[in-house]
Amino acid sequence: MQSESRKYEEEETPSLHWGLDPVFFAFARLYIKDIKEMRESKQVPVDDSTGVINCVCWKNPMVTEQSSSGRPSTPNSLTVLEQIKKLQEMVSQKTKLEIGDVVRVRGHIRTYRQQREIQASCFYKVDDPVCNVQISRMLELPCLYREVYDKPFQGPEEGQSGLEGQTFSINVLHQKVESFLLENKIQTFYQQELETIDTLMSLVVVHLPTPDCQEVKSKSTCSSKRIHSVFQQAIRMLQEKGVVFQKPGSSKELYHVTDNDKELLKVTLDVIKKDCRKPRHAENGCHFLHILNCVRQSHNPSLTEVVMHRVLELLERNSDVVSTMEGYYMTF
Repeated sequence: MQSESRKYEEEETPSLHWGLDPVFFAFARLYIKDIKEMRESKQVPVDDSTGVINCVCWKNPMVTEQSSSGRPSTPNSLTVLEQIKKLQEMVSQKTKLEIGDVVRVRGHIRTYRQQREIQASCFYKVDDPVCNVQISRMLELPCLYREVYDKPFQGPEEGQSGLEGQTFSINVLHQKVESFLLENKIQTFYQQELETIDTLMSLVVVHLPTPDCQEVKSKSTCSSKRIHSVFQQAIRMLQEKGVVFQKPGSSKELYHVTDNDKELLKVTLDVIKKDCRKPRHAENGCHFLHILNCVRQSHNPSLTEVVMHRVLELLERNSDVVSTMEGYYMTF
């Protein structure tokens, strides 16, 4: 995700290495100028508009069904219409925008009729009377560019061996493990269970350099220990990102997946809902550290900040909470 002037000065990064770039597993916050100058990768297929478009057919509640006798029937139609009307009014109030409103938008980039645009997956109005949110964003972007986006990505080189090869294997593996856990909605797992997944094991076999085990009596034992070590380090990287965590009192080998821990999400949301009713939190919402402290007291005393950040990002992405300013959250 570099601007056009810089991106094509060098050869495009191979798609195999995309998962190692921090931009690919984080929400990217870019200047509009760079978004407009980006170009599609030549390594992935592009839709030529000749394929079938999937559509959803919505049934009109005003159309009556035919009963077995051939006569129209409208059971509870009035109740359904009233519910739909109330829902439409509620959505209209939440999404109605006027000129001058400050909004926060999250979505993905696409090209439509040769024009670059962001297709919003969610958006909401921001109450920012003294411009705190806008100032925070203006200060955040230069830091992100300086620390992440402007630094050239260094992918692994072919022929690497030893420690470099193992590092590459761990980086690739931890990305694939994260995708596997989220796509399959895994709530808890043991490391040994991951080591039985063929798609994950194949990554280790392909990228991990063959060790010199001449002095070891059993090569299979040597390989097994190295594989176990690579999985262990990959899981540790996921812990550092807040993707997985462990609970005190449970098995030290049992890991919980943050995004799929419904109890943790519910406890966090309940804390915000309850405390936002209090006068001191009613205007700006609850601060991150306050939420973390409450969740630690009621749910998990060893919960880390990075896990709490991920939980709040997930709740915000699902439109359950909204950040009113830097570090403050409240419910809709």
